[in-house]
Amino acid sequence: MEKNVPKQKISQVVDDYSLRKVPEGSRRGFFNMFMVLNASFAAIAVVWGGGALGYGLTFIGAVIAVFAASTILAVIGSLTGYMSAKSGGSTYLNWRYAFGRIPSGIFGVALIMITTGIGWYAVETWLFGIVMSEMFTTGLLHNIVFDSLWGGALMVLATYIGYRALSFLTYVALPQHIWLIGVGFFIALALVPGGAGHLISLKPTAPYSITAGITAAVGLYIAGGLIAGDLTRFAKNGRIAWVSWTVHMYAIYPFLILGGVALVLVTGTYLVTQAMLDVGMGIAVLLIIVLGQLCINAVNLYSGSLSLVNLWKMNRGTASIINGVIGIGIAAWIGYTSGASITPFENFITLLGDFLPAAAGVVIADFYIVHRYLKGERKMEERYNFTSTGKYPEVNVAGIISFGIGAAVGLFVHIGIAAVNAFLVGIVAYLIITFVAKAIKVRYEFGVYEHKRLMLKAGEIQDLSADAPHSPGGK
Repeated sequence: MEKNVPKQKISQVVDDYSLRKVPEGSRRGFFNMFMVLNASFAAIAVVWGGGALGYGLTFIGAVIAVFAASTILAVIGSLTGYMSAKSGGSTYLNWRYAFGRIPSGIFGVALIMITTGIGWYAVETWLFGIVMSEMFTTGLLHNIVFDSLWGGALMVLATYIGYRALSFLTYVALPQHIWLIGVGFFIALALVPGGAGHLISLKPTAPYSITAGITAAVGLYIAGGLIAGDLTRFAKNGRIAWVSWTVHMYAIYPFLILGGVALVLVTGTYLVTQAMLDVGMGIAVLLIIVLGQLCINAVNLYSGSLSLVNLWKMNRGTASIINGVIGIGIAAWIGYTSGASITPFENFITLLGDFLPAAAGVVIADFYIVHRYLKGERKMEERYNFTSTGKYPEVNVAGIISFGIGAAVGLFVHIGIAAVNAFLVGIVAYLIITFVAKAIKVRYEFGVYEHKRLMLKAGEIQDLSADAPHSPGGK
């Protein structure tokens, strides 16, 4: 009996309730949730994104694009985050209802582990390598590939520990982010004759439309909005989840990205971190890179590990190592083939903004509308149940088809904002298919999977008493 105790404790520390609802005792309040969201998502890639906007938009155009994107992202992230706070499950567990058990595993790997858990992780690790090589102009640290390798290894370590490590890092990293970007912004203003007035009049090097800027700004953060539930499932209640995310989107995100816009417009340097160095922020850049990249990439890898666990039963810590090794390899390859060219980064965030919102649209439509009005489940806590009594379909054909339609519209329809198109079409397609299917009595869900089987395989059966049906976090 005593031999099992350490095993259980290690599982609780490292596995982070990957395959079941987060219990009441592990829920967090507003301040913790707000800090974790800020430091986990508001990292140096956001500033890089601001640099890309500053290369194509005026400062006023960038402000319009960023706050339009913030509104879109606030809606998506609040809805997905609130959902997870109620269900207590991760993004990928929630997908089991909207897409089915089998497709959710495949989609989770294809859409999240690759785009976020591995894709974003690889891109961020590569960016880390670029900045370190810029700061150290000689020696081994000037090598992008080498810097990507050792930087990625540090991020894997933080991810292996889990939410507790992420939570701790936020209290160190976030104040540095706010202070350093603020300093950079005001240094940029001080370097411009005429200050803010002249900043507004500056022209971008390679102009493009505000619509394109909105799509890029949404794409920069859409993966975060989609996986916000991986963190907000730890919120004490739904209100804490959506309020903390919304405040983050309107207060922190614009501040960071517009700081990058200003730096690039003032210096004319395409690489925003090089712009920071140009205005004399050498030590500050080092701090923001080390702390910021550690946090954001730990979250990317953390999310990817949850996705891999959902597809194939394994310890979450092991999954984070597997994803991390793959991501570090990709980062090193990008660094070797592309060097400091920022083109892969621009292409990546645009692609994410084109199709990922469709997945969010399907899940949101299923949880908030179909389960409420089609299945008659008024209480949100009863809609997605990840306790020993939970059941969901093996395959949800409506979800799969709706995602395909929404993603296709986002990728190939070039009218309006691609991210909004994909999101709305995903919602509408799912509602039409499910309601028509019910009206003509055609099944779209096939098979039934009992969640307790997953808990048994994961070794959670000994904790079933803690998972008896109850409200997962308040009203």
